[in-house]
Order: sequence, then C-alpha cells, then structure tokens
Amino acid sequence: MITQTVPALSFVTMGISLLFGIAIPLGLFIFYRKKYDCKIKPFITGCITFLVFAIVLESICHAIILAGGRQEYIMARPLLYGLYGGLMAGLFEETGRFLAFKTVLKDSHDTDNTALMYGAGHGGFEAFYILFASSISNIVMAAMINSGNTQLLTASLTGDKLSAMQQLIDTLVTTKPLAYCAGIIERFPAVAFHISLSVIVWFAVKNKDKWYLYPLAIFMHMVLDAVTATLAAMKVNLVLIEVLIYVISIAAVLLALKIWRKNSGSNSRVDV
Repeated sequence: MITQTVPALSFVTMGISLLFGIAIPLGLFIFYRKKYDCKIKPFITGCITFLVFAIVLESICHAIILAGGRQEYIMARPLLYGLYGGLMAGLFEETGRFLAFKTVLKDSHDTDNTALMYGAGHGGFEAFYILFASSISNIVMAAMINSGNTQLLTASLTGDKLSAMQQLIDTLVTTKPLAYCAGIIERFPAVAFHISLSVIVWFAVKNKDKWYLYPLAIFMHMVLDAVTATLAAMKVNLVLIEVLIYVISIAAVLLALKIWRKNSGSNSRVDV
C-alpha cells in the first residue's frame, strides 16, 4: 500500500510543463503568422496530420505488429527497439508530411513559408500532446495518490496491467520534481527538428528532381528517434541523451537552411 505522497513542488513543475504544452504551439503560430505572414491553413494541417499519422495510424500499426508477444521480444533488445520505433515514426510522420503537401496544401506551392507554418503545427501539436496531455494525466493521478484514492486506479486491474499501474504510481511518488520539466527542454530541439524536416519534405514535393529528400527525411527522423530510444532503454544518462537530441536537431536545421537557400524563390524568406 502506498503511504508516501507526491511532493507539492511536483504539482508546480507539472503545471509548468502543462503551460508550456500550450505556450509552444501558440507561440509558434503567432511568431510565423506575424513575422512571415503565414496562412492559418498550413498550421492546422500540420496539427491534424500529426494527430492522424503519428497518433492514430501509427498506433494501429504498432498494435498489429507488436501483437502475440512480439512487443516483449522487441522491448527486451534496446537496439532493435530503437530501430523499430525510429523507423515507424519516420515512415508515418514523413509520409504524413509528404501527403499533406501533395494534397491539402497543393495550392500553396507558390509560398515556401507554408513549410514553416506546417512544421510549426506538426511540431507544436506534438509538444501539446506530450506536455499538456501527460501533465494532465500526472496531475490527476498525483492528486488521487495524495488523497488516498489509489484504489480507484487499481481496482479493476489484474496481472501485468496492475503491475504497470503500480509502477506508474511508484514513479510519480519517487520522481524528483524538476524531472517533470525535462520534457520542456527536449521540446525546443524537437520542434526545430520538425520544422526542418517539413522544409526538406516540402522541396521533395515541390521539385520532382528533389524526390530523394523525402526518404532522406525518413532516415533523419529514424536516426534521431532510434538513437534516443535505444539510449533511453539502456538507461544512459538523461543529460547525454538531451545533448544528442540538440546536436542532431542543429544538424537538421543547418541542412534545411542549405536546402532552403538553394531551392526557395523570392516569394519566401527565412532570417537566420
């Protein structure tokens, strides 16, 4: 039986994370809207595309592929786990970008800033989903723990599901308050990465002779997710993982800028 409680400071940092989950997409929208006069449609398209491809379709694919004990087999092998997760994320999210640019945003090919606003929506919605949704869940569960109502969380569970829930409760109790802000630090390079990949895929769609940029984006996405997931599964120091995320994201930004300068017309501009 859980006798400890979640520290009050944890509620504060969870709340800060929640606020950033709202502030990041809102800030991105306002920035690109004001600075580059971007249209609203690409932002909304980016949000919806992430929801459909990364959350719905990718989850369905995972449910099919990982059924029958395959999930345990893959998760027990950090490298395989990282490569699988990275490949799936790259395939679904970059294909979502590609199709969105080909269809919904095909009438916006004359304005390259569309790629920036789409990336803001795609990456911004991911930030909202990760920071806001997880914070809400954590706050609700932490409140139930502190009020002595953990039985409401475990009453209908048995076996592995009960063990998983118990482990989650223990994690909420023992996690250091500042750890809940780690996701905020990670979101900044992640958003920059999403905007960069949006630019890369944008020119793959816009210029048929640049088609190879689409599989390049899939590969880049796979590398980032595979490296971070593998190291996390191996319980490598979180600081090192965050540094690698920043390094890979900066490399993606530099590549996207290079591609932009070579392919963008006078209709669009990006300030470095």
